[in-house]
Amino acid sequence: MEDNLNKELDKIINKFILESKKFVEYSAFPYGLLDNLMINKKTKKLIYDYEYFVFAKSLKTLVAIRKLLKDDLNEEVFILSRSMFENYLSCRYLHENEEKIDEFIEHPIKISLAHYNVNSEGLILDRNNQTVGTIKNPSKFKTGKDKLYFYYFYDLLSTYAHCNFGIVSSYLNDDFTFTISKVNNTLLARITVVFIFTKLFELIVTVEGEDFKDVRTEKSCYKLVKDSINLLEKGLDQLQIHYTETSNETNKYINKRMKSLMKDMKKSLKEELGSMSKE
Repeated sequence: MEDNLNKELDKIINKFILESKKFVEYSAFPYGLLDNLMINKKTKKLIYDYEYFVFAKSLKTLVAIRKLLKDDLNEEVFILSRSMFENYLSCRYLHENEEKIDEFIEHPIKISLAHYNVNSEGLILDRNNQTVGTIKNPSKFKTGKDKLYFYYFYDLLSTYAHCNFGIVSSYLNDDFTFTISKVNNTLLARITVVFIFTKLFELIVTVEGEDFKDVRTEKSCYKLVKDSINLLEKGLDQLQIHYTETSNETNKYINKRMKSLMKDMKKSLKEELGSMSKE
């Protein structure tokens, strides 16, 4: 069962990469930045620019993740998945809080050019040392049903991104010698990747008014999201069974937490992010 799910998830990842590359090539364009350069005017189009930037950045990450999955480097998959998840959170937050546009467009650009500086307290200062904003933690960007699963999910990803001794078992053989060849969390890694990218794809691509290459491509994108959600639901159910069957006195608490996480992730898939009806 798990092997079949892994193969199906790999196929979905390949389809997401294929359709996403077409979307970036034919639909993504920085219209807001062009307006800003041509007529020195900030418009709502800058929000679309940010979405396209997030999508292109996340797609490149997904391509890298596919290579890692092929080599069973699942710990590194979680590390890159955290970056992709943060992309999604910030994109959705701006999508729902358009008045925050300077925090996501102007401030980062000026910080990168050293027109603004960030102090040790996370305050953003202009060249006159006047505070113009603050650096926010990704936890501030969670909205909607993402709040259901955020803390356990982000903690899972962060555990692998940081030098946390709690995951030492991923690097130990049964005889307690260190290794980098041990294969861990094969299904969970794939579920994590597809879960995040499905939400990103739904939020940015399957939206009424997007300029698709053609009608066939548009229908294919909407179908891809539906197929991915159906597969994710199967995978999340399978993981809940796994954490039930493998529970013992040592891991009973973490398995209980993971089962709760799977349930909340599944609930969040019912939320409409783009223009695709889920009734």
